[in-house]
Amino acid sequence: MIVEMKKLLKIAGVAALLLLVYSLFQMLFTALATGGYLIYAMATGSSLPEVPGNIELALDNPLFAGFKTNIMAVGLFLSAAAMLLFIHHTKLFRLRWGLLRSIETKPLFYSTVLVFTSMFALNIFVQWFPLDNILENEFVGLSHTLLGAFTISLLAPLLEEIMFRGAIEGYMLRNLRSPWLAIVVSALIFGVFHMNPVQIVYATLLGIVFGWMYYRTGSLMSVIVGHVLNNTIATLMTLAIGTESETELLQNYVPQETAVGIEIAAFLFFTLLSVYMVMKIHRSLPPVPNPWHESDEQAGNAEVSL
Repeated sequence: MIVEMKKLLKIAGVAALLLLVYSLFQMLFTALATGGYLIYAMATGSSLPEVPGNIELALDNPLFAGFKTNIMAVGLFLSAAAMLLFIHHTKLFRLRWGLLRSIETKPLFYSTVLVFTSMFALNIFVQWFPLDNILENEFVGLSHTLLGAFTISLLAPLLEEIMFRGAIEGYMLRNLRSPWLAIVVSALIFGVFHMNPVQIVYATLLGIVFGWMYYRTGSLMSVIVGHVLNNTIATLMTLAIGTESETELLQNYVPQETAVGIEIAAFLFFTLLSVYMVMKIHRSLPPVPNPWHESDEQAGNAEVSL
């Protein structure tokens, strides 16, 4: 028990370090992007709106909307890229070509469908609770820029899966007795990492799905594909319908009582379909190896060290 607690404390320390380093990268590259934008504006003779004394008021000024969004996109892209290199070179998780060949087509297909069905079920579920979305405007702004959409849809999922599943959960699966402890703890860290009330709940629950997929398939590729699918659909829906929820869209066409009934039916349908996909994944794969290891590794020859 004491050994388990020591390992959990070590994992918590590494998770805190990763969040700290990522936050520092974001501040650094956002500052550099801001400086680069101002230098470019001065060099090209572009006119900038007068900056009030409070920088927060300046960034909330509609005249600065494009400036703020571009800075956020560049800062997010560079900090995510830098974080990938940090994780790789500190050997928290070694990036390797095996990630691209570590799962067969059938379980990869089932895993992708599972993400799709559980994503819709969880989207409906979180709408039933009064959770704030304090980063909604930032997400919408980033979705409308090419670099921001690329980072949200592709680079961020790659980073987050390598960080939370590959480095943190992978270590716990190899060193803790309970795989479900590894899955739930890594999902909780993943949820808190988003620092947005509605995303904390959604990301934690989806993180449990991702965590089980990683444990059962032994493949990080399965969760990377799923995470990319989740973020890409969210970005496309934001571009297509804005910030309206499924509930609000339904209520534009049908009475509220009917909309609630449709939501409940859809939630049950996607939940049952998710359970079915879990069964399909489980049956399409051999038993989980003991000790656990990734599908492209040799047992006992893990490439992750904390």
